[in-house]
Amino acid sequence: MPLQLPHRHHSGAGSPAGSAPWRSRTARLRLCRLLLFLLLGTAVLTACDRTPEPASAPAVEPRNLFTLRAPPSVPAVRRLLVVGDSLSISLGEQLERTLTGAPGLDYAWNGTKSTGLTRPDLLNWPQHLRELIARQPPDIVVIMLGANDVMPLDAPNGNHVQFGDPDWAMAYAAKARELTTICRHANPNVTIYWVGVPSMGDRALADGVRQVNAALQAMCRQDGCHFIDTHAAFSDQDDHFGRHARDAATGEVVTIRTADGVHLTENGAAMLAGVVLAPVAAGEKLPMTAGMHELLTTSQDLTVVPDAAVPASPAAHPPVKVAKGRVHTVRAGETFAIIAKRLHLPEEDLRAVNPGVNPRSLSIGQKLRLPRRR
Repeated sequence: MPLQLPHRHHSGAGSPAGSAPWRSRTARLRLCRLLLFLLLGTAVLTACDRTPEPASAPAVEPRNLFTLRAPPSVPAVRRLLVVGDSLSISLGEQLERTLTGAPGLDYAWNGTKSTGLTRPDLLNWPQHLRELIARQPPDIVVIMLGANDVMPLDAPNGNHVQFGDPDWAMAYAAKARELTTICRHANPNVTIYWVGVPSMGDRALADGVRQVNAALQAMCRQDGCHFIDTHAAFSDQDDHFGRHARDAATGEVVTIRTADGVHLTENGAAMLAGVVLAPVAAGEKLPMTAGMHELLTTSQDLTVVPDAAVPASPAAHPPVKVAKGRVHTVRAGETFAIIAKRLHLPEEDLRAVNPGVNPRSLSIGQKLRLPRRR
């Protein structure tokens, strides 16, 4: 006999009322399972289709972006000022030819003839110096005053002090210190060099400038400025004044002082400039240029000789003749002395064949005739 299975009833309007709640819960469960299955499937498919993104670098906060950057390599410009009397004019002109264009240096000079600290009626140096440095205070100051100061002066207390009196040196040092104070008021970090007076031809004047130099040197020791002694460089081995010097490079004897026994020739000015530049360049660590090296070498090669050792005047020699077709083009920083030394020519011959040329105002590119070699 075939197996008889029970009949399953479908829900409908004709079903019994007692089975409706059970059927409703079963349908809801099935619907929830279906929705859960669909949601999980969608999430899995989405994860499989997504391409992995590369790991990003950790965020870096830009701290000290500008403070840690190296500063630009622009050298600081320092101002160098030379002031003084007529001897400082020779010094200033020589240094101008040498230091113009030197890296990191702004050079200027201002000299006035026949002036000093004892005659404010001719030039009031404290007032003049204030005006010079008012707009652009210098970082380095070179002062050369004293050659005209062998005379009485008015002390700070108003007393008139005669030269040679015991109080003169102290009163004169006070006047010199007034200039250094003015420089430091304009720039507290200024470096000051005071150039001493070279030896003089007149015996009385020579003794006087020794006292001037002693007062200035004592002031510099107390005030913290640098005193540059020029007396030894312009004196012979016996500590006497000399108008001539021997050039160690050429063996020639050249004139360094004028006939008045006070002022300097072109060679003497170069000699003075080298004596001053050596300590200034070393103390201020100035970058050495070709012009500076040339000036220092020229100055070091010159040694004062006694006047008795000077040969007879070259006036007895035959007149100097011009070498046909030979000219020299002036370069930066060149003087008659430098050109003559480079070309192994007597400076006197070079001057003789260029009589209309002012040796103190040579310009770059200027043509000079050259003498015929003897």
